[in-house]
Amino acid sequence: MELVIQLDSRSAQDMKKAHEMMIDIFKDSIDLTYYYGPVQMGVWGLEYRWLLEQYTIKVESERGFINILVYDDKGDRFYPSLVYPEARYYHFADKEEDVFQLVELTYRAIAESKIEFFTSEEVREHNRKTRLVNKYER
Repeated sequence: MELVIQLDSRSAQDMKKAHEMMIDIFKDSIDLTYYYGPVQMGVWGLEYRWLLEQYTIKVESERGFINILVYDDKGDRFYPSLVYPEARYYHFADKEEDVFQLVELTYRAIAESKIEFFTSEEVREHNRKTRLVNKYER
C-alpha cells in the first residue's frame, strides 16, 4: 500500500516523516497495511505488517504525542519503553529525534530478538510502576 496524503499541515508532515523513517530503518521487511488521518489535533496512524514474523506495528499520534506498539498474533503488545529505559518519556511527533528513537528501538528490539510481548494486565502493571516524563519540560 502506498501512503497518499494530499494535505500539507504540520500533522501531515509529521505523518509523512514517520512513514519515511519506518521505511528507511525497516527497509523492505515491512508493508504498510492501513493508515488514517491526519485529522484535527495531530491525530493520525500508520499500520505495518512485519513480513518476517506475524507482527503488526502501529505508529500512532494523538494530540502530538507519538507511540509505537507491536502486536503479536495473540494480541499481546510491546513498546520500546517496556524494555528500554531511555525511551521512558513522552515522545512528540514533531520532534524528529523522538520519532527516530522509537522507530530505531523498535527495530533493534525485533532484530536483536529482545522484543518481549506483554498482556494488557502486565502493561497496566508496568505503567503503574513506571512514570513517563517530559524531557522538554524545564
